[in-house]
Amino acid sequence: MPARKKPVTRRKAAKNDPALRQLAQLRKTVKELRVKLERETRARKIEARVKSEAQKARTQLASQISTLRDQGRKLATNLKSALGDAGKRDAARQQALAKIAELKAEYAKKSAQMRSELSRTTAELTRKSEELKKLAGEAAHRAVEIIRGEEPGPAPEGPIGGSSELPKEVSPQEIEDRGDDREPDEEQ
Repeated sequence: MPARKKPVTRRKAAKNDPALRQLAQLRKTVKELRVKLERETRARKIEARVKSEAQKARTQLASQISTLRDQGRKLATNLKSALGDAGKRDAARQQALAKIAELKAEYAKKSAQMRSELSRTTAELTRKSEELKKLAGEAAHRAVEIIRGEEPGPAPEGPIGGSSELPKEVSPQEIEDRGDDREPDEEQ
């Protein structure tokens, strides 16, 4: 087999040649710059993505805040209305309680007046009833005296509401004076 030649390594030549060294250094610098550029592009893409997401989040947050503000205004209006209604209801309740107290006082006053009037009327009726009993007793005595043919005189003082019955025994003369043929027990 034929012997091969050893290839010339560039490294050995590069060590000796300053141009090759400079070229290698430039290649290394280009490679580093490329990596750096790729990192920066990735970072800018990430920043742009973050910026757009932040913008979206800001827009969404602004809309939510405006919605919450509107809801807050509505709730504040409803709360003020409810408090106003509660105040009106409380005022109406107080008025109703005052009216009830007024009516109770009026009822108590009228019932006291009616009770006093009732007791006065009852006393008057009792007095008149006693007078009527007395008058009925006097009338009965006068009637007996008239029936007996005596002159009416002062009524005998007897117990009030005493018996006003005629005597059981009536003479035949008295029966003729009356003008009827009834028996003495058949009187009215």
